[in-house]
Amino acid sequence: MTVFPGIFALSAAFIAAILLQLMPFHGIWIGWKPNFILVLIITLILNHPEHFGASFASLSGLCTDVILGTIFGHFMFVFTLCGGLVCVLARWASHFALTYRLLSMFAVCLLAGFLQSILVIMQGLPASVDLLIGAAIISVMILPIYENTFNLGREP
Repeated sequence: MTVFPGIFALSAAFIAAILLQLMPFHGIWIGWKPNFILVLIITLILNHPEHFGASFASLSGLCTDVILGTIFGHFMFVFTLCGGLVCVLARWASHFALTYRLLSMFAVCLLAGFLQSILVIMQGLPASVDLLIGAAIISVMILPIYENTFNLGREP
């Protein structure tokens, strides 16, 4: 059983993720921008599956909808599906080394980007699907940063 990360570490991690998500990216970099809040939620569910789950992911998605001003349920849908998948993966990922956890997170981030693109296209807006792999790679690089900076890893 892992130790709960603490309310101050969680608050700092969420404030940093929200600020990074709201930070403007220009030009081609906007397509490579990862979803920092989703990466934090995946990190928490992977490392602390007994404290965080799919309901936490759906509630965070609802809050993200409010913060980013998207259509109600857009991020809630994506976060709930990805959070549920990560909950299933967390049982096995607790035995994985960092490389395999990063690989599983890469697959979940690709799925999240694909689902988000589908929802954007259904709204009649243009979406760039060709940059999903780059955004997923950058998302994977953020996982160890979250774990080390905010002490969210599995080891106390």
